[in-house]
Amino acid sequence: MPIRVLAVSDQVDPRIHSSTLKQRMSDVQIVFGCGDLPASYLEFLADALDRPVYFVFGNHLEEATRKSGGKLYQPMGCVDLGGKVMRDKCTGLILAGIPGSPKYGEGEPLQFSEWQIRWMILKMAPRLYWNTFRHGRALDILITHAPPRDLGDRPDLPHRGFAAIRGMLARFHPRYMLHGHIHLYDRSEQWEFTYEGCTIINVYPYRVLDLDLPGLVRSVPAVQETTDPSASSPGLTEERAHG
Repeated sequence: MPIRVLAVSDQVDPRIHSSTLKQRMSDVQIVFGCGDLPASYLEFLADALDRPVYFVFGNHLEEATRKSGGKLYQPMGCVDLGGKVMRDKCTGLILAGIPGSPKYGEGEPLQFSEWQIRWMILKMAPRLYWNTFRHGRALDILITHAPPRDLGDRPDLPHRGFAAIRGMLARFHPRYMLHGHIHLYDRSEQWEFTYEGCTIINVYPYRVLDLDLPGLVRSVPAVQETTDPSASSPGLTEERAHG
């Protein structure tokens, strides 16, 4: 059965940061933060939904250091996926994360060159190969801030996608990739792409998705809600989005 996911990025949305969130989204099983969000927002989600919250940092340092005097602040009750491969105990999902954006300024710790991202992926590779041996798949969901190159990115350097992430999709074949960073204000703009069997989704500022991942067992009963009839991908339903 599909796993219901709440994914957020780049903007605190009042429809999510709401006292009624628990009642409206009690069937969400797991939460993903795709960067450039205040720690307090992620902490709110962890507390309100009482579900696992995994996140990566974005490229705007001020959002990540606001509470800690210049040091990266780790939101309480949330798990930093940046540069890591993990398996969620509740859902069985195999997760990995890549933080930040392409490097366009000096002295910015959350901006990376292509070789830095390639090195990050190389360090994750042994665990991904082990997952293939142990679980029959390397990765279920990749969480990033920036998109892959030429798959929903922009031509300007700060918003250019990483070629290294595109290569990671081709090598390890996750079923889904969720990212932020690219702000979509026009409903007609494409927010979903497919590459090497991976469905790539821009979640800005939030999306509730039913992700089809065969072999995984739901641990939370579903609540029947009206779905968006415009959702076209098999196994993926966008139930709420920006606008």
